[in-house]
Amino acid sequence: MATETTGPTLAEIEQARLFQNTPTASSVNADGTALPDADTEVSSDDSFGTQVILKKRERVRTLALSGDTSVFYTDNAALTRHDKIDDVFFVTNAGLSWTPRINSHLEAQIAARGSIFRYTSTSSLDFENLGVGAALFWNPEHFCDVLFFARYDFIELLDRHSEEILRDHEFTVGAQKIFAVGKSQAFTLGVTGMGGIADPSSAQRQTAGIFAGYHWQITHQLEAELFYRFSAYFYDRADRMDCNHIVSGSVRCRVSRHADLNVFVSFGGNRSDTSGFDYNVVTAGGGVGFTVRF
Repeated sequence: MATETTGPTLAEIEQARLFQNTPTASSVNADGTALPDADTEVSSDDSFGTQVILKKRERVRTLALSGDTSVFYTDNAALTRHDKIDDVFFVTNAGLSWTPRINSHLEAQIAARGSIFRYTSTSSLDFENLGVGAALFWNPEHFCDVLFFARYDFIELLDRHSEEILRDHEFTVGAQKIFAVGKSQAFTLGVTGMGGIADPSSAQRQTAGIFAGYHWQITHQLEAELFYRFSAYFYDRADRMDCNHIVSGSVRCRVSRHADLNVFVSFGGNRSDTSGFDYNVVTAGGGVGFTVRF
């Protein structure tokens, strides 16, 4: 069983959750769920995570193997209000997903993924993130091209000594609509809701969020994105509620059929009715990723 969250352990959980809710334009995101999209595609991308909610993509093949390695700088490694510590951290991700089409309007997905985070100076914040999930995506006919999705994710967070610090069951539902602008640009609006069962219970929370994104396919090899997400977190213990904002931008260059390079910058702000959980954080970095479809 996981233990109560104190000190670096709490920072690891908060950092992992922040990262999985922030699109990084890498091949694999710490979240772990790819969302199939409509056939009117402006970009081909099999990225995992929240990022994929943002854009239209070519119809993915049934089986996808993905991975990436990236390096990031953060000005607030422990996500604290005062006495910030800046650091450089390395992230390696790997994932496997199977996305069968049930019919012309319904698809399913089963996915597994793993992430390793290593900090240069604050090694006490090192962690691994393992997860599996299943999802359904429904694009009903004659419903204004709105895509509905529902998914379940099991997430296990381990510290640098492979001791469990979080076990989380997440149930997510949401909807998105993509507004295409010609053949190279698109705007996306969406809403999500999440309920979770976590151990330790101090980390258990429910989430309601909205997101907006802009995607520009500059050339066949080069694409850029802007993303905004607002989330309200309702914690089951201590009567705590947080309001979280994420603004990010990324540029990705596809160097081959299976590989890409990317750069990324984001700002995250959290305001809580428990002031000790207030923080601002800037993160920037880049990496290389690959995706192989079968």
